[in-house]
Amino acid sequence: MKIGFIGVGKIGQAIIKGLLSSHVNNQDIMVLKSQHHTAQKVAQQYHLSLANDYSALNVNEIVIVAVPQSALKAILEQLKAHYHGLIVSTSGGDLTAVNAELPVDTSFVKAVPNTPVQINAGITALSFTDQEPEAQRNLVINLFQKLGQVYVVPEKLLGIYGTVAGCTPAFVDIMMEALSDAAVINGIPRQQSYQIITQMLLGTAQLAQKTQQHPGQLKDEVTTPGGSTIRGVAELEATGFRNALIQAVQAANK
Repeated sequence: MKIGFIGVGKIGQAIIKGLLSSHVNNQDIMVLKSQHHTAQKVAQQYHLSLANDYSALNVNEIVIVAVPQSALKAILEQLKAHYHGLIVSTSGGDLTAVNAELPVDTSFVKAVPNTPVQINAGITALSFTDQEPEAQRNLVINLFQKLGQVYVVPEKLLGIYGTVAGCTPAFVDIMMEALSDAAVINGIPRQQSYQIITQMLLGTAQLAQKTQQHPGQLKDEVTTPGGSTIRGVAELEATGFRNALIQAVQAANK
């Protein structure tokens, strides 16, 4: 399968890195030349094919558009005049409206991947129209499954899936920084604190994934009566930890 890219910013490059690490041939990935030469640099760095214009993208079964949302309309205008195939947008767009304007042999799909796709541990939410042929759906799903887990969701839920999967890693990063600060205050070297915290998060997530236990049950297994953990949990509750996370997701999802 050949895949084209318009836009190679953070999410575009994350997808490219994930595809390369899943053994997609670098010559099967094409990027469209950009005015600021970012695409040219990425193509050179990863030994990718470089498209000089939109018509050159026609060799690709899928073109992924990963640009700022404000640029999407102009790019789609160019694409529909030159490209016939599957367009996957990480930049938003209205499924019904965009598909109505495209040629009959071209379709538009929406995707919201998170940055861990670059290490094939990502989450991608996908939305299709009801008219999307099954073969086309499977092509897109199989592509993103190379990068991690895939969820096919209604368009109206795409935003919240993207928020929970795509924004909350930043919340966890802030938590890691805060935990590290607490560790350093109490004498643990900074770098070692990050190693401990990273492994703790990885192990906790793997335990939840493997056992499929409710998070509350897993928490209860750690909180012995009168112990240090339950005292820490009580302090988190007193300072509004749960509500802070809920409100952060609500704010990010607006």
